Amino acid sequence: MGKEGRITAHQIAAMLGVSQPTVSRALRGDKKVNEDTRARIVKLAAELNYSVDHNALRLRTQQTYSIALVILCRRGENKANINPFYLSLLGCIAASASERGYNLIISFQDSPSNFFANYTGSRQADGLIVIGSGQNVEGWQFFGEFARHMTPMICWGASKQDLVTINSDNAQGVDLAIEYLLSKDCQKIAYIGPTNSEQPQFQDRLTAYTKMMAAKGLPTICPALPENAVREEQGYEAVHAMIRDNVAFDGLFCANDFIALGAMRALDEHGVAVGTGVRVIGFDGIATGNYSQPPLTTIEQDYYRAGEMLVEALLAVLKGEEPDTAPVPVRLLVRGSA
Repeated sequence: MGKEGRITAHQIAAMLGVSQPTVSRALRGDKKVNEDTRARIVKLAAELNYSVDHNALRLRTQQTYSIALVILCRRGENKANINPFYLSLLGCIAASASERGYNLIISFQDSPSNFFANYTGSRQADGLIVIGSGQNVEGWQFFGEFARHMTPMICWGASKQDLVTINSDNAQGVDLAIEYLLSKDCQKIAYIGPTNSEQPQFQDRLTAYTKMMAAKGLPTICPALPENAVREEQGYEAVHAMIRDNVAFDGLFCANDFIALGAMRALDEHGVAVGTGVRVIGFDGIATGNYSQPPLTTIEQDYYRAGEMLVEALLAVLKGEEPDTAPVPVRLLVRGSA
């Protein structure tokens, strides 16, 4: 036994015929450890009531085993009104970090008065994951400066192209949405979303929509959105304006679910039957869409895989490896609105 009779990782390693680093990695949830080996290590550690001495581990490795997660909000945004997409992503990042033996420090930031990125310099965390609103241009510029000064950082949907970013497979999502609307005999499909956005996912979705409509020989319909409005109001106002101006459309592909929910409200107020008169598809797969009337058809992102990829990409950067920034898979979730 070790000091004061405490079992050590070295002793567990000797009992199982593996190395001590393998024991440490297995107990931190490192997926590079063979699953059978990891299961044997975890089982024996539990039987011997062994737990990792995190203070000793931090001293030995000079790592905090913490990750800072920054959620960028729109300036002055009520935290209760944050897009639930980011809250779902937060939960999956937390689960993925925990599985790999990392704690998560969570910070909501919205303006220069509370911007903070020096988690590594202050030894609070080993690296950062930044997610949130592309409308907060100041915030992305702030974190971009830290990334350029070699702060380990991975982002979701960053508005600055020089940041290492992971996104959903926007092109695949658009293809699924438009092909489905076409299969329902829609011929006048409008894109309801930003047409000049700092957020690359919106630009990617618009580009894919324009390309696909051209390939099908169909017209593009892209109404303007009011600036500085929340997404739901943008969807509402855009559709209201199309109806007022007698723009013909029989399908809506909306750049996110909140825009789609606002568009559906406008259709309902004008007596247009959602799902039959006009078919509507959103993008993100937020849980709220399941409770709209009718329930929202959407392109659902793989939240769990997104959380895994963000954490794995950051850990790769910390090891000096190239992070995997492949697009996160999506799927069409058909409900009553289409």
